[in-house]
Amino acid sequence: MAAHARWMYASALARTETRGMAKRLDFPAQDPGQHHHIVTGGLDRVWTRTEPLTTAPSAPATPAAPLKVAS
Repeated sequence: MAAHARWMYASALARTETRGMAKRLDFPAQDPGQHHHIVTGGLDRVWTRTEPLTTAPSAPATPAAPLKVAS
């Protein structure tokens, strides 16, 4: 679990934009130039690299209608 946490932390630092729940105060918006995968690994020395996407990013999905709760 410690290795997984280190990989997530290194990936978050390599991503210079805000995305989803990963809010960055120094980079508050999404960057269209960051449409790539961040690959990470290593145990003693954690590394990151980028790989291009194999498909184009899709348009954001339309929000679903709120569920109605029966009383």
